[in-house]
Amino acid sequence: MATKTESDTKKTTAKKTTGSGSKTTAAKSTAAKTTTAKTTAAKTSSTAKSTSKSTSSRSKKTKSVKLPKWLYILAFIVLAVYVGWFVYTNRAELWDIAKTEIQAATEEYFGPIVESELPEEQEEAKKQAAEKGAESTAKKPASTEASKTGKTKPAATKIVAGEKGYSFEGDLGYAENDPLFFGNPSDAVADINANTNYLMIKDQYTVSYNDELLIPNWVAWHLSKENMGDSDRMDDFRPDPDLPKDWYAVKKADYQYNTYGYDRGHVCPSADRTATKNDNSMTFLMTNMMPQSPDNNRVIWMHFENFERELVAQGNEVYIIAGPYGKGGTGATGYFEEVEIKMKDGTIRNMRVPSHTWKVVIAIPAGKDDMSRVDEKATAIAINVPNGMGIAKNGDWEQYLTSIDEIETMTGYDFFELLPDSVEDVLEAKVYERVK
Repeated sequence: MATKTESDTKKTTAKKTTGSGSKTTAAKSTAAKTTTAKTTAAKTSSTAKSTSKSTSSRSKKTKSVKLPKWLYILAFIVLAVYVGWFVYTNRAELWDIAKTEIQAATEEYFGPIVESELPEEQEEAKKQAAEKGAESTAKKPASTEASKTGKTKPAATKIVAGEKGYSFEGDLGYAENDPLFFGNPSDAVADINANTNYLMIKDQYTVSYNDELLIPNWVAWHLSKENMGDSDRMDDFRPDPDLPKDWYAVKKADYQYNTYGYDRGHVCPSADRTATKNDNSMTFLMTNMMPQSPDNNRVIWMHFENFERELVAQGNEVYIIAGPYGKGGTGATGYFEEVEIKMKDGTIRNMRVPSHTWKVVIAIPAGKDDMSRVDEKATAIAINVPNGMGIAKNGDWEQYLTSIDEIETMTGYDFFELLPDSVEDVLEAKVYERVK
């Protein structure tokens, strides 16, 4: 019995020991798990804090690069000033484009506007313009039909490039400061049979018009300080009422800028005739226009026009003749040789697109008795400008300087032919050099 008792005691002890050990192990395991949980919690807390700090740091960095409100306001003001300046300086072109778009859209949906549909005010204005044109022609009979000698000008022949026009006594009789005081370059006449060289005399300038090409051969004008004043740009592009009634009178919309990309380029500039509103308005007759590429009209041509007015501001008076030459130019939408104009009867007329635009100038100090005051030292300038895009990339109008002789050879016209030959020959051989 004692042995059993001991044995039982040992077993009991062993069980207790084992149970105690198991409990201890379990406790240790639980403690380890608790420690692990705490460690994980600590890590999580640490990570959260680190993330929080990082986010806070990024938030601080973001805040640090935020621009102040006044800088945004300043940028907006600068942008507004620039846009306003651009719109103001290009207001004429922008308004012109807008009106063209409106007219094109109107004609697309409602058909072309016929003359009888024009407002009464425009009809009346046209009548007054026609009456004024008739009065202007009546004032200068010597320059349109006969010279002071009473001899009638012969009908003009078609001018061909490279050929000289003929000279006759009808070149005489133009008053000092008249555009043709030094001669009629192509011997144009106011004869309906001379449809390619038709003379049109206005108070503001003189035109040789070509009814076949629907553009002027040349326009001549005299520029002095008396021609410039405070009149606004009228922007009233319109057909010329002085054309013979059976001839087609080009309209503003005929240029179709969106299709062909050519400006209605003034030959005699609007800014050269600002003494009165009527003077400025007369420069917007379509017989004073030729298709010009935007880079020609708005850059090179415009800058040279500004230079001519600078000459006047320096105390000079200037005799100017300008016009188109050749066939085919590149506008804003590509290369074209002609602008197609659809007539009401469905037929097509073609307006010539020139390859070049040229200008010849003689400037002398303002005064009287101009014929005797033009000598070999007078300022003579000629330019020949390509009618294309990108022509201002390598410089301004100075790169297109040439001699008057070269323009004569190219066009077949005879400029300033009433000057003494000894003077004319010297001036027309010169290539002007601008001193800045």
